[in-house]
Amino acid sequence: MRAAIVPASGGLMAVLDATIVAVALPRLMAAFGTSLAAAQWVITAYTLAMVATMPLAAGLAARWGARRVYLGALVGFAVASVAAGASGSLGWLIAARAAQGLGGGLMTPLGMAIGFGAVAPARRGRMMAIVGLPMLIGPILGPVLGALLLNTGSWRPLFLITVPSALLGAAGTLAWLPADTVRGRRGRLDLCGAALLIPGLVTVAYGIGAQDGPAWARIATVIVGAGLVAVFSVRALTHPEPLLRIGLLRNPTFGRGAAVLALYAAPYFGTVVLMPAYVQILRSDSASVTAALMVPGTVGMGISVQLAARCLERLGPRLVVGTGLGLAIGSGLVQVIVLRPDTPYPLLGLLGFFQGAGTGAVMMPTMSSSSRDLDGPDLASASALLSLVSTIANGLGTAAVSALFTGLTTTMTDGGSLSAPAEASYAATIVDSQRLTQVAALVVMSLALTVRLRSPRRTPVILDRQETPATQGPTS
Repeated sequence: MRAAIVPASGGLMAVLDATIVAVALPRLMAAFGTSLAAAQWVITAYTLAMVATMPLAAGLAARWGARRVYLGALVGFAVASVAAGASGSLGWLIAARAAQGLGGGLMTPLGMAIGFGAVAPARRGRMMAIVGLPMLIGPILGPVLGALLLNTGSWRPLFLITVPSALLGAAGTLAWLPADTVRGRRGRLDLCGAALLIPGLVTVAYGIGAQDGPAWARIATVIVGAGLVAVFSVRALTHPEPLLRIGLLRNPTFGRGAAVLALYAAPYFGTVVLMPAYVQILRSDSASVTAALMVPGTVGMGISVQLAARCLERLGPRLVVGTGLGLAIGSGLVQVIVLRPDTPYPLLGLLGFFQGAGTGAVMMPTMSSSSRDLDGPDLASASALLSLVSTIANGLGTAAVSALFTGLTTTMTDGGSLSAPAEASYAATIVDSQRLTQVAALVVMSLALTVRLRSPRRTPVILDRQETPATQGPTS
């Protein structure tokens, strides 16, 4: 349990800091007398830095040991958080946020690798239920916690709140985490691979998340970044010690899991942006109502992650993940059917609970089952790959859903504005735009279900609770 709590707390800090600032941009604009485009870099700098360091996690862990690198990331994150909270200018804050992102990008994949390496493959489902939970609840809890902290009257607590947790996490790392759980040969880092992959990923992430500039420029940026990633991938397949072991995707179990993760995470996290628009623009209610509507989904996730981890050991990932996908898609379809300008909030909250429960049975079991047969440097690379897939899918899904919803609304209202409060004559049309956007997201989720159900049936292993760590887990 201790080997799970420490990396889970680090992962939660990293994911929370990626989303907690979203609600504070107006406050930062007022504090520094700047524009939205400039203030947006407080979020963008953190995200780009995270994407830049995720691929380095496996190589650094193999060279210096996962615990040592994870400890350094925690301490660096704490120092950067203090610098962000003490910022006297926007430039200072952006630089501190980038430094935070450098540590956050290492904490998530290394936390997963440390947690997996501390237990036998058969127990990784339960370990993932703890270590991976922050990746699910963080994007939802971040804006809620940010809104609460802003009630103090200052934006600085948004950054300082993670400092005590980071320091406690560093102490727990020294006291509880085993040394060298993920360790390989002290080879040289693949600097040529880093020169291709890191700029490629950063360019893709920037192109996806950019809020200004012409559309053709953003598309060209994504294409250039994707080209660099493609060149790295071809090179990595033949390099003896690549920065990131892309060849793992040729493993049927891991490749299938990564595909399911991407196809589900993009539409699910993308549609999270629709509810705030529905509540605050269409119905002119407060952000507190939005936060309250997100709570049932978070509760559903928390419950289902724990249940799915236990069922995974006995039933196998094909049945568990397939059930989760069915539940999430079914509840999403019901929401499309019942959504109206005056749909009762309790009904939306109930449907959110079921969709959250489905998500908890999809994401964590997919991650743990796809890495069950890996160890050492392969495990660290797998964790980094899955973290990258989730991060990129999240950004791509959010950008795609926002663009589709805005485009549909603009077209269907003949250029009507999405500013709050929405014109009464546009209410039904805006709801129709949201419903069509959600249908498109459900279609992509259905592709994830198809990939998952096409996996071969295999008999899960029934675990004895007294088994030794050498016992192998289910294969599916």
